[in-house]
Amino acid sequence: MGDNATLVAFVKSVNDAFTYQDGPALSKLFVFNDHTLSVFQNRIHISDDLDSYVSYISSPIQLQITLTYLNYVRDRQSVTCEETHKQLCRLAELFTSLLTNAQGPWLIPTIRSMAVGLCLSAQRVAKQTDDASAFTQSATRLLQLLIVILSDSTTPIASSKRVGALVVAGLLLRISLRTSAAPGAYAGKALEAKSLVSLPGFPQRDRITYSYWLGRYYLVCYYIDAARKQLEYAFSKCPSWHYHNKRAILRHLVAANMLRGQLPSNELLEKYDMEPVYYDLAACFKQGNLYLFQQNLVDNMEFFRSQGNFLLLLERTKLLIYRNALRKVALLNTNAERTNVLQYRDVLRAFQLTSQNFEMDILEMESILASLISQKMVLGYLFHHHQVVNLSH
Repeated sequence: MGDNATLVAFVKSVNDAFTYQDGPALSKLFVFNDHTLSVFQNRIHISDDLDSYVSYISSPIQLQITLTYLNYVRDRQSVTCEETHKQLCRLAELFTSLLTNAQGPWLIPTIRSMAVGLCLSAQRVAKQTDDASAFTQSATRLLQLLIVILSDSTTPIASSKRVGALVVAGLLLRISLRTSAAPGAYAGKALEAKSLVSLPGFPQRDRITYSYWLGRYYLVCYYIDAARKQLEYAFSKCPSWHYHNKRAILRHLVAANMLRGQLPSNELLEKYDMEPVYYDLAACFKQGNLYLFQQNLVDNMEFFRSQGNFLLLLERTKLLIYRNALRKVALLNTNAERTNVLQYRDVLRAFQLTSQNFEMDILEMESILASLISQKMVLGYLFHHHQVVNLSH
């Protein structure tokens, strides 16, 4: 445990960093990583009477930031996670006010680490209390930050606050997926950052992270092609040595591609040591086995719910799997009778088998065929009175 002289030195360093607008120094003083915070707590004895230590900081907003941060560090082990999160939200509010009047990007390194800490804090509260309100609080603070950052549009990116736009927008997309509100309620502003991705001046890691969360947002909104584009960019640009990050991206890319009928190779799944369920899903999808596909999803419900893809894969793959089952019937029929005309009874039997729904009748089967044809998943014509479907080559 350090002494009060160490606390005095810390406050002096903070004041100097603010005075000289030394962004790198400030980001090393205001830390939000759990391990670093623990080291900080052990090194500096934070007194209950903090006002006397920070009183010589001349700027009221900078004084409040320093005081709030020291209270946050001191209390994080002795108060509830909800109270700690409220302190962090208050700190984010103060930094937003300071950023509004600041010139240039010198505050962005600290804003970056604070924004990440805000997201992790919300996750901790939700995990320990089953209360998602912390996500809404964090999303509100991140939205305010992003509005200020994007407003600095008159100077080149490298010398403006906008250099932090992608990281804050990515985190806002990330946390908006966990709020009780519709994703677009908070994500709308984050989508404005799309136009910045192709511009120079941003770290590559920010482009990749933003594309990843934008892809996940599009996936939740069922913008499948847009999701695939963003996730493919993130996966291809993510360095090979970031193995676990590429694996995390691939989980969602596999889901997005599956919704367009494209399956991953076993070699790709093996390379990134994907969970066994992905092999099973790909095999069932290819075979046109709807029942086993959905059973595998249900058996791994908690995993896919944690990924946000459970309902997406459960509901949006049905037609594609029925299509694969229909193709198998068509292939057998072509080999046996050399015709593309299929009897309804044969298609009905195939659909009953693949879904294990033996109560399915002709009308339900015909409705599935009509959906496949209208969505151009297969080419053909229905002849209701003759009870046949004519499939085109």
